[in-house]
Amino acid sequence: MDMLKQLNAAIEYIEANLCTEFSLDTAAGIACITADSFHRFFSYMTGISLTEYVRRRRLTLAAQDLRHSEARIVDVAVKYGYDSAAAFSRAFVKQHGMTPSVYRKSGGSLKVYLPAHFHIVIKGAKEMDFRMIELEDIQVYGASKQYEGQGYKTHEELRHSMWADYEDDVPGQLCEGSWNQPGSTAYDGVWYGIWQDGKYMIARERADVKTDKLESRTLPAGTYAAFKTECGGLAWEEFPKLRELIFDSWLPASEYRQTCDLVIEVLHLWTDHDLRQKNRYYEVWIPVEPKMTSDAQHTENH
Repeated sequence: MDMLKQLNAAIEYIEANLCTEFSLDTAAGIACITADSFHRFFSYMTGISLTEYVRRRRLTLAAQDLRHSEARIVDVAVKYGYDSAAAFSRAFVKQHGMTPSVYRKSGGSLKVYLPAHFHIVIKGAKEMDFRMIELEDIQVYGASKQYEGQGYKTHEELRHSMWADYEDDVPGQLCEGSWNQPGSTAYDGVWYGIWQDGKYMIARERADVKTDKLESRTLPAGTYAAFKTECGGLAWEEFPKLRELIFDSWLPASEYRQTCDLVIEVLHLWTDHDLRQKNRYYEVWIPVEPKMTSDAQHTENH
């Protein structure tokens, strides 16, 4: 495992020097291989060149600076290696789909890239569709089931049993009609899968359920990190992959910490089979706060 430690130490060196002209020779020396070997190995294992990795990471960090500091855009550009605000803006648009000034003013969905980490398999250096959102209280209605202590081996096993029409069929308890019913739109729209306190709840907002004789709960207002999948995937495949990226890679490397054990899965679904198969996509929302704020509060309490 010494090789893994050396490679990760090299990545840590690169991450610590993203705002400077770091030395490839130094990084390779830390990894105990030649510069050419390090460059080839990195590209082979992550699927992108080291140069592209550095560019993506710099633009990810630059977006954080724009959101959390009052530094001028040109100063942020220079900090991350751009000769001009115009060059920085072009690169920012290419990665994030909007200009730095638009993002600073209005926020929006970012393409963030996580630090690479070599750990038997390669984590990080992957694109995530990520944005910060501010939620108001959302009142939802549905049905829940205990996960902890009930013999379920995985979250996916419980989720499947509650969604399947030949088992618990929670969607059928919430809405009129059924999946794949021609001409029906009963199941169109947003569904919530809520994990908290050892339970899983399938729920919808009041206008989307057929009865109020259901469990109700409030999704609390606050700041959430929201992550979205591409269209067309299957929930049982997409949610485990997305959760792994969030909790194993993004959260440890980010400037945020999760504020409680609440995890909200958001499913965008259609009643019609063909539309659902083509257009469905999923999100995961987790409540967060800046690590600096939390650390300061901890210091004050002690």
